[in-house]
Amino acid sequence: MLEESQLRYEKRKGVPHMEEPGNSIKVRTGDWRVFKPVWNLKKCTRCKQCWLMCPDTAIHWKGKPVWDSQTCKGCLICVEVCPAKAITSVRDLHE
Repeated sequence: MLEESQLRYEKRKGVPHMEEPGNSIKVRTGDWRVFKPVWNLKKCTRCKQCWLMCPDTAIHWKGKPVWDSQTCKGCLICVEVCPAKAITSVRDLHE
């Protein structure tokens, strides 16, 4: 266990925090994913709830949802928030 004096944040002012939150675009976290979202665009009502609620900004909006496989961690919040049930999850084989 580290002594209090050995902690890296000791000399910094304020509460310890992430210095660069939301950096999944730089880190390419898509390989972490076990399941991935799949859209049925015929069912999609373009409500943008998936885009709005995605914590990693892995969904871009270009008149329809466009999924970024390099950024998505597979949290599947988009599946849960879709009121039309237009998004399902499937096992990601990373092919």
